[in-house]
Amino acid sequence: MISIVTEQELTPRQSDLWLKGCQSVETKNYPYAISLLKALVKDAPGFLEGRKVLRACEIKQNPETKKKTMFGGMRLTTLKKAADAVLTSVEDDLENDPFSLQANEMLYNAAMELGMTDLASFALETICQGHSANKKYLHLLANHYIKNEQFAEAADAYRRVLQVDPNDTVAIKGEKDCTARASMRSQNWENAKDFRSVMKNSAETADLENADKLGLTRAELEQRLARLSERYAADQGNLAIVRDIASVYEQMEDWANAYSFYSYAFSLSANDVSIQAKALEMRENMLNSELVALEKAAGAQPDNAELQAQLSEKRRERAAEQVVDCKARVEGNPTDPQLRFNLGQALFYAGEYSDAIPELQRARNNPYLRIRAMLMLGKCYEAKNMYDLALRQLEEANAELFNMDDTKKEILYLMGTLHEKLGQKDKALDSFKVIYDADYGYRDVAHRVESAYA
Repeated sequence: MISIVTEQELTPRQSDLWLKGCQSVETKNYPYAISLLKALVKDAPGFLEGRKVLRACEIKQNPETKKKTMFGGMRLTTLKKAADAVLTSVEDDLENDPFSLQANEMLYNAAMELGMTDLASFALETICQGHSANKKYLHLLANHYIKNEQFAEAADAYRRVLQVDPNDTVAIKGEKDCTARASMRSQNWENAKDFRSVMKNSAETADLENADKLGLTRAELEQRLARLSERYAADQGNLAIVRDIASVYEQMEDWANAYSFYSYAFSLSANDVSIQAKALEMRENMLNSELVALEKAAGAQPDNAELQAQLSEKRRERAAEQVVDCKARVEGNPTDPQLRFNLGQALFYAGEYSDAIPELQRARNNPYLRIRAMLMLGKCYEAKNMYDLALRQLEEANAELFNMDDTKKEILYLMGTLHEKLGQKDKALDSFKVIYDADYGYRDVAHRVESAYA
């Protein structure tokens, strides 16, 4: 019986295909990535993450496929096959037509027959991405999510219907009901017998039934804030009101107040991680805006020693704050490689190179992060004057990059400067020449290369 598998459950051979496929995606070599990922998905049909990346590559490679007819170019090799066979053979039909209605319907039906609801959701989402004006499939997607009690996702599907047809009465009612049920679940009200009676006369009921509050003018946001402030003064423990105030401040880009109210909303909630994430995002925006303002002021007054000193101190404080924040996130989810990478990067910028290295080494094992992690490791080793180890990381990363993108240029440039520090002028020049041949204006490579011929 086929079931969903994770990256950790792949065999060594499958893991190798996954790694090489992700590296090809990172270098935008989509045809090669498709060939690798297609082989992987056929060998591990339950690896949903691989199928998602494969489909994204196919869409990149075939951006015009959504304009084809229902049968546009399909070989239809998957007709009348058993469900488990469809999971592999359908990829032949989707390679050149990833938005195919019939192929994705077959994938959906096969996944449902096998009890793989997440894969079924993906098949419907793919159809709706390629045929965003087709109400039939958006309604089918919404019903699918409702059956699986994914009410927030169902509400989003209904909102997409309303973008196509604002007068669709089924979608209007469905969006309100699913939004309410999603909110009820997030507030742990599943056991309430009557949602409307529980929320009768509450501010949240009104908010659920209001029109979309995004896109308001500054004056409209201020008016809304004034109304919410009156309700907040009367009931400061109302989560819905506090969250709405935070949202208004966010739209006004008043990051400090947005952070304050999202933090308070989190304290009122039952540890709602989505609200916590919002609070952290607002804090990040607040600190970044303060730093940007100081950088702008210091840039306008380069001779102001006091202002330059304030900027240096602010940058040090910001780096230290990011380390604390990243550590907290890693503690909450220690197996997330992206969080490990973020922590390693934050530690590097804070000057804590030795602590950064093990975090970046862990992140290097993830195919999505591998190249960036090796680049950061190279920088860490360079900062510790371990030039040979730095070059080893960078040379390995460079060998895995085929397209001359900004990352490859940065790696080559750093390799060149490291060779210079080691007195290897010929090797340094070779690295700079590769960049020079592709991008004459990159940093100072033109001067470095041309001066060698003077």
